[in-house]
Amino acid sequence: MRKMIKKIALTVVGAMLVSVLFASGAWAADAGVKHTAEADSLNKLQLFQGTDRGYELEQTLTRAQGATMLLRLFGWETAAANAQGLSSPFTDVPATHWAAKAVGFAFSNALVHGVTNVSFAPDASITGEQFLALTLRALGYAEAEPQTASELAAASGLLSASEAQSIALGAVFRRDEMVAVAYRAIQTKLKGSTRTLLQKLVEDDKAVSVEAAVASGLYKKSASDPMDQIEDAIREALK
Repeated sequence: MRKMIKKIALTVVGAMLVSVLFASGAWAADAGVKHTAEADSLNKLQLFQGTDRGYELEQTLTRAQGATMLLRLFGWETAAANAQGLSSPFTDVPATHWAAKAVGFAFSNALVHGVTNVSFAPDASITGEQFLALTLRALGYAEAEPQTASELAAASGLLSASEAQSIALGAVFRRDEMVAVAYRAIQTKLKGSTRTLLQKLVEDDKAVSVEAAVASGLYKKSASDPMDQIEDAIREALK
């Protein structure tokens, strides 16, 4: 009887472990492409673009691509492209590099660091921890570093603890997972603020149109005009 109880207990524990592993791996690369809907939403907000082959969510992305995506996500792509006299200490990102302005702008705003004082490794694959750290810094968490990014992502409300751990522990970080993080980021409040990133992008940066933001369902236009309030009330009643 004792052996049978022990066997049953081991079976139950094993099943629980498998369940936890599958739950924490919901965003893992081997789970397949899962965030096409989020990619569509970001695309309509002009915060994410595909290639001539589509979104390519199954593909990994490099550190240079990650920095470029970060600037687009936070509405700084145009500012980076138009910036003059940008430079960085990275010898592997010369002025002729396609991402030179993006990396230079991100570096000058303390959003990215090099792998050494003079190397950025632009063609190396970016890890989930690294992209989480970049995203958190742009949300105002200047203290974010890859080794602590998963904990801070959970504490800030960017991701749940299990989602953050799955991203951090993933063997690869693809465009699919990047889109998932970006979609959550625009709904996350900036550090020390009551406003979300999307509110900032619409109201301050004008990087996203009010119409597109409202259509996404993630943004509600402030109704200071009485007629706007009436229209909003009618829309709510008709839902």
